[in-house]
Amino acid sequence: MMINSKEITIAKNPLSIFKREGIGVLFILIIMFLFLSVSSPTFLSVENISNLLLQSVFVMIVAFGTMFVLSMGGIDLSVGSVLGLCGGVTGWLMMSGTNMWIAILAGMILGALIGAFNGLVITKLRISPFLATFAMLYIARGLLFLLTSEDPIRNLSTPGFKFLAQGSFLGIPMAVVITFIVFVICHFLFHSTSFGRRVIAVGSNKEASHLSGISTDSVKIRVYALSGLLAAVAGILLTSRLTSVQPLMGDAYELDAIAAAVIGGTSMFGGKGSVVGVVGGAVILALVSNGLDLLAVNQFYRLIITGLIIVIAVGAERFTSVKTN
Repeated sequence: MMINSKEITIAKNPLSIFKREGIGVLFILIIMFLFLSVSSPTFLSVENISNLLLQSVFVMIVAFGTMFVLSMGGIDLSVGSVLGLCGGVTGWLMMSGTNMWIAILAGMILGALIGAFNGLVITKLRISPFLATFAMLYIARGLLFLLTSEDPIRNLSTPGFKFLAQGSFLGIPMAVVITFIVFVICHFLFHSTSFGRRVIAVGSNKEASHLSGISTDSVKIRVYALSGLLAAVAGILLTSRLTSVQPLMGDAYELDAIAAAVIGGTSMFGGKGSVVGVVGGAVILALVSNGLDLLAVNQFYRLIITGLIIVIAVGAERFTSVKTN
């Protein structure tokens, strides 16, 4: 099987992307940390930093999957609804007396299956990713409404389940520990495996990838399955955090996930992504929300500030890319 030069470059040095990527993200993070450190005396407290990390992890996990999808040249608008549905199914199973681990596994499998179904619709029926995942957004959200309409899912007080997002390990919130594990796995997949190289290859040039022997349809299905799986993981953690499931849980998470990925240097046109950049992007979004709370500013400004940050981050990345090329 032939592998294009793009794949070979990444394979030889998977860390080479960090020489150019992330400069804009790092600059914004430093500026925001300095500004909030001076503006609010409680910003650097252990309690606030812990809360900041917890604010970012749920979007971060979803954004890892979104980064894979965008890098491949696709888009997934269903992840917020999938997050809510999979968290709801997990909670519903536990309320019905199902073993916690079986319920969690069922929620994760459901997320992966929904993602794979998205991939199949896109590749086999030739429906655009935007339309296919937009339709799934409504389907999954409707199913969640049906699941929660008659019997609300709440009071999930199982100690083991609550520990997943409310407990701590060596003083570190357990949700952060789980997110770090997910980060390591996603980083390895994207930067150190043939799967990651093929994702970039398909996103860079689908036709050339197909001619070089890459099964582009298979790559797409697997990427969407991964996106659904990660949305499910985030949904299960959020359910553990809230100990309940609301019909609108996960609403607009798809937009935050796209924002985190794009701020982190992922291209909306495919062929470029960074797992580390997603971490920075998600933390930036959490910083905006956290900073507005500390400064007692209306959260509606978050939308405006987030939009400006996206423009600045993308502009900075484009400028540095031109300078280094």
